[in-house]
Amino acid sequence: MMRRFALSLLAIAITATAQAEEMKLSVKPLLCITDSRNAVCEMSFLVVWESGESGYYCLFSDYHKAPLRCWTEEREGRLNDDRAVRETFSFWMTGTDTAARLAEVRVEVLRMDSDDRRRNRRTRHVWDIN
Repeated sequence: MMRRFALSLLAIAITATAQAEEMKLSVKPLLCITDSRNAVCEMSFLVVWESGESGYYCLFSDYHKAPLRCWTEEREGRLNDDRAVRETFSFWMTGTDTAARLAEVRVEVLRMDSDDRRRNRRTRHVWDIN
């Protein structure tokens, strides 16, 4: 009985791994650049996914605890997500087990007005005597 249970768990793990290898997720755009005038990017993200097999899939993001959208018995899907972005975040796909991420994409936020003192430092040359 215990052996049969262990084999069942192994089969579930292999199926989840196979689904993860077949899931493709793409997000456009992947980059937001902000500066001191605009600390927020108002963007429309196009999220497209495709799987090797039909199933129940949900799209999540760091901005919501609940799924943005779920699809039943689908192999592909797309969603436009309009949002104001201040920091780097991720979109990810799950199957019936919402704790297991099948695919994930990070959207990067770069700030051009960094407080990095090296950027503001005057360029000096060896021959400067000042």
